[in-house]
Amino acid sequence: MIIDARSYRPPRSETDCDVCIVGAGPAGLTVALELARTGRSIVVLESGGWGYDGRAQRLNEGEVLGHSYPALRSTRASAFGGSTLVWAGWCRPLDAIDFEPRSWISGGGWPFGPEELAPFYRRAHEICRLGPFDYEVASWIGSSGARPLPLDERSIRTTMFHVSPLPFGDAYRRDFERASTVRVLLHASALRLHPEPAGLGIASASATTLWGSQLEVTARHFVLAGGGIENARLLLLSGDSPERSVGNARGLVGRYFTEHPFLHPGHFVPSDSRRSLAAYLPARPQGMPPGASVRAGLSLGRDALERERLMNAAFVIRPAYEGHPVFDSPEVAALLEAWEKLRGRGVPGGAAAELSRALKKPHRVVAALWRRLAVRGPMASRWALRAFFEAESVATNRITLSNERDALGRPRPRVEWRLTDLDIASMRGCFRLLDETLRAAGVGRLELAFPDEPDRWSAAAFGGKHHMGTTRMHASPDRGVVDADGKVHGVRNLFLAGSSVFPTAGFANPTLTIVALAARLGERLRQILAAGG
Repeated sequence: MIIDARSYRPPRSETDCDVCIVGAGPAGLTVALELARTGRSIVVLESGGWGYDGRAQRLNEGEVLGHSYPALRSTRASAFGGSTLVWAGWCRPLDAIDFEPRSWISGGGWPFGPEELAPFYRRAHEICRLGPFDYEVASWIGSSGARPLPLDERSIRTTMFHVSPLPFGDAYRRDFERASTVRVLLHASALRLHPEPAGLGIASASATTLWGSQLEVTARHFVLAGGGIENARLLLLSGDSPERSVGNARGLVGRYFTEHPFLHPGHFVPSDSRRSLAAYLPARPQGMPPGASVRAGLSLGRDALERERLMNAAFVIRPAYEGHPVFDSPEVAALLEAWEKLRGRGVPGGAAAELSRALKKPHRVVAALWRRLAVRGPMASRWALRAFFEAESVATNRITLSNERDALGRPRPRVEWRLTDLDIASMRGCFRLLDETLRAAGVGRLELAFPDEPDRWSAAAFGGKHHMGTTRMHASPDRGVVDADGKVHGVRNLFLAGSSVFPTAGFANPTLTIVALAARLGERLRQILAAGG
């Protein structure tokens, strides 16, 4: 069942359950879905409501230090379904090399390999309604006559993505309304966790609404699924001080924040403008679920990553009409940002300001709109690129608590994120390698959109709104906050779900891995509950 916590009357309500889950985004809802079949009592706390709510969204505000980064309020959504309310739906598993320690990258690897997540990636495909779990290029390209570029795959390979912007809140609302053993409490913001007297476990979680209703939830097990920022923030709030907070005995909570630097690095200029790039444009093969599609990009081969000591990266071809220089202007960029918000691919709010910026140069907007309508097809003389990169996981990039407070009196989060020298060098190296491989194959070349200088690369990069790594997973409590099961080291009944546990990030959008890890955690909790734990 789904309950609006604002209906609870002050001063305080108490509830007891087997498992308390904080957060109703893709991680929290997946864990709840997997546990609903057990018949055990589940409580899910969600700070937002059914959809976008300005007051709830303002609880996500915070400070940003270091590299230029979007306003935190616009990087995640407080609502039933979490940020799937506004996501673009891009999905792909991590590559095998992403799980492994690499000598040229700090942070180490994952405590298990890709084979551990394989069955849960398949389950994640079902939950995300993506269609067959198949990322083989030959399965998706060729039936329509499209052909991938003939490149040396040891350096650059064609790579598949599945895309399905499924809003979890809409997709699973009925399931939770019918689930008699699951209570989802909307507008209930978690304030802190309360340890047991001996400090070996969590006894309860306190929450409140913006309207003053207070809640106390006792449970046998707790799962934090609030995202890469809020998971760390809630742990830091759960103690006499951040240094003495839950799970922070080694001072690791909030550290190793990482992001995917996104970039519009330039253009691909084919040697023959009649070459079709249909293989790299969105496609909806027969038999795909409604709203689902596939598309290909270009990523680095394992041989190249190891030989050149680079971090992972991918490049995708933007629509043909975006190949014109007018799409490089800030006014058209503002127009596209406003459009993303208006069509539900960005957190609402601010669209009017973006449109105002766009209309400062109306002739550019008109030119862009004309090209959008007139330029079609899989052939062009110039293709714009979008790139997304893996970034180094370093302890100095972190989440801390600000001196500012939100409407509930909680310290706001402070994000410190700076690109490292390795990040910049790897971006430059990936672009150079792609250019060399295209030229060697005789299919074209790249044009860089700015001078090839480190400062210009840094200025051009922007955060992908993928918050990862702040409660990282490691077998040793000296190097991670949670173990391989997602359980907080030294706390017997507290688990973390979501991208905050990622030790490294690869280039793949994180949601599919988030859902796979949550499905794995759900299975683990079923085993624990069945054993009487």
